[in-house]
Amino acid sequence: MLLGPKTQDYITFSGLRSYGRLCNGGPVATSQVYVHSKVMIIDDRAAFIGSSNINDRSLLGSRDSEIGVLIEDKEFIETSMNGEPWKAGKFSYTLRCSLWSEHLGLHAREIAQISDPVADTTYRDLWLATAQQNTIVYQDVFDCIPNELIHSRAALRQSTNQRKEKLVHNTIDLGIASEKLETHENIETKVTETMEKLKSIRGHLVSFPLEFMRHEDLRPVFNESEFYASPQVFH
Repeated sequence: MLLGPKTQDYITFSGLRSYGRLCNGGPVATSQVYVHSKVMIIDDRAAFIGSSNINDRSLLGSRDSEIGVLIEDKEFIETSMNGEPWKAGKFSYTLRCSLWSEHLGLHAREIAQISDPVADTTYRDLWLATAQQNTIVYQDVFDCIPNELIHSRAALRQSTNQRKEKLVHNTIDLGIASEKLETHENIETKVTETMEKLKSIRGHLVSFPLEFMRHEDLRPVFNESEFYASPQVFH
């Protein structure tokens, strides 16, 4: 049993996901929102925007070519940080609030809810809660893979096969949902329209499935080409 602060008290790993119909009257599908550019906003006072990843390939300076710009504010506004008065950079603060509003599905009149990025009312009650709720809805509707419930290759195969049987479909790559969802409580079966269920999603924020395949060793094995490549390639 671990005592003291937990990692998730200070840092969270999240993703972005969206959904929609593939065409008028077509099936409802989901996919991740993949953003390739990298952004780091520090203390609402500086912003680094560029192409580099946090790995040797990007940061050694002798391998991949990268580009980035550091923007340090000279104009400040009065805000708060962890409940204390704080002078935030106007650009960095505005950029963060703009991004978070999109991720969390907030309206302009709700920006005050995220003015303090580390307050419990923002981090726990809004950011984590929204990510968890969105993740649950997506899982209920689409049985998204990867997810926190799959810990082994055997479980992955079982989940994939069950999904194919449920949809009567040869592939689940498109993340297609059934038009109606059935939930069972005691002896009653409740049927819900898929799009109606998805209306409870706010923004695009979802939790990253850190528990996915946690019982497996995912390093390459001898019959995979990656096994014969230098580990440096992947760092």
